Amino acid sequence: MPLDEMNLTPIPAIVYCAHCMDSTRGKTAHGLIRFTERFDVRAVVDPEFAGQDAGDYLDGEKNGIPILATLAEAIEHLPESNKDSTSDNAAFVVGLATDGGVLPDHGRVAVAKAISRGLDVYSGLHVFLNEDPQFSELAARHAVKLVDVRQPPHRSDLHFYEGRIDEVRSVRVLILGTDSASGKRTTAWVLRNELREKGYSAEMIGTGQTAWMQGARFSIRLDSLVNDFVAGEIEHVVREAWEEARPDVVVVEGQGALLHPAYPGGLELVASVKPDILLLQDVPARKTFDGFDDLPMPPMSRQIQALELLSGNRVSALTINPQGLSAEESEAVCTGFRNDFDRPAIDVFREGCGQLIELIEAELRTREPIQ
Repeated sequence: MPLDEMNLTPIPAIVYCAHCMDSTRGKTAHGLIRFTERFDVRAVVDPEFAGQDAGDYLDGEKNGIPILATLAEAIEHLPESNKDSTSDNAAFVVGLATDGGVLPDHGRVAVAKAISRGLDVYSGLHVFLNEDPQFSELAARHAVKLVDVRQPPHRSDLHFYEGRIDEVRSVRVLILGTDSASGKRTTAWVLRNELREKGYSAEMIGTGQTAWMQGARFSIRLDSLVNDFVAGEIEHVVREAWEEARPDVVVVEGQGALLHPAYPGGLELVASVKPDILLLQDVPARKTFDGFDDLPMPPMSRQIQALELLSGNRVSALTINPQGLSAEESEAVCTGFRNDFDRPAIDVFREGCGQLIELIEAELRTREPIQ
């Protein structure tokens, strides 16, 4: 199903996260549990953590989304019209973010069951359900949709870099990270939402499959693009947001990390977005790269130096993901970063985005109001 045919009426959904709720391999599910405008998440499937509230498990705040052991239990939490009918588009969302984007054997079993129960299936993996003979035949038999979020656009629909990003008069904020799975996307959503609450028009530019699943209106799946078109697609989606919405601010989600050996990312975004405000997010409790326990995390000083050297920009502020830290430890880290690097250091998850918005407001005051 073409992604541009989707609307944003929230779709009742079950999110599959078996055996991954406690790791970064469940980050797609985590994102949907925390926030989504595309789906109305009714339940999460993970037998290892069944019986808990998903919001309470992730963030210590109940959100009414139960973690259940089986698909059959989860289906009972769908609206009545979705339980026995294929005419309503309830969804089964693969919430896994596995290494290499593969679908594990237990996931294959779960997808087949979901199709047989009349649920549309959404997957952000690199393995495409529509190209699997078993799934495509089963989907045709049960009249359900298979939506491969990472299916790349046809090359005729891709855009080459034009060097026109400066036509975008919005304040351009780019959030990069010191590691993959560092919470860049979540920070981007929190910042966008707080900007809107303060009366600014703001758009989140999604660059991965989870942001699309969460409902990012302007979105690409950067890691599934042909390399020659990556810069052009980034430029195009930011310009598209400007031309269609005329926002005061665009907040661009980063991917990977500049120094990550398996998921390097950031340079193409810096070069294409030409951010006015560059943020760098860290996970202080993480001492090695995500997924590589034998590779120590480079010191923050090197991370900042590398990013500033390659971008020609100053890192405007440091944000931290407080996972694994107490409130006191988080504050100590921020204080240390402020003292060591002479710039704001903020735990957005506990403090909010007030200091970041002050940086944005200062930038807004330097330009003409957007009409």
